[in-house]
Amino acid sequence: MNILNYREKDFRGDSKAPGLSAVSAGWQSLSHPGKWLFALLVGLLAAAFLFSQWERQHPLMLGFYLVALLIAAANYLRARVLPQLMARSLLADLKIKDDQICIADFSFPASVQKLVLGKQNKQGPALLQLAWNGGQLWLFPLAELPQVEQFIRQHAPHIEILLE
Repeated sequence: MNILNYREKDFRGDSKAPGLSAVSAGWQSLSHPGKWLFALLVGLLAAAFLFSQWERQHPLMLGFYLVALLIAAANYLRARVLPQLMARSLLADLKIKDDQICIADFSFPASVQKLVLGKQNKQGPALLQLAWNGGQLWLFPLAELPQVEQFIRQHAPHIEILLE
């Protein structure tokens, strides 16, 4: 499943990803022991970089290593919550056009007989994927999952919904 599909081929034309707010949200998503473990790991790596450059006396390289470590740590935290932050409302884009379900400007082909509907993980986001050739994938807030399922069942009863 191509999770990045919603960013590479965003049907709304927007592909800007959240920045520092996502890093903060990633930190908040860690459990208390997870925060300690993450801080310990980053601290140990920073100490290893410090000791590796101690004899060579290259403060520029030490600075480079520390900045690279901070960027990697921030990207890890950001990646923990990015799918939840990038998921947008699907209900606003769902509509019926010419007896076909449409999401924004994308109409479901007549050949669609199955689709996958479920959660990407426990915290969300929810996903809707057409079950053919890897299919188009949409991520949306988990709270909208029952309404999206009801909409599809009501307007396209011939489509089999595979719950994940």
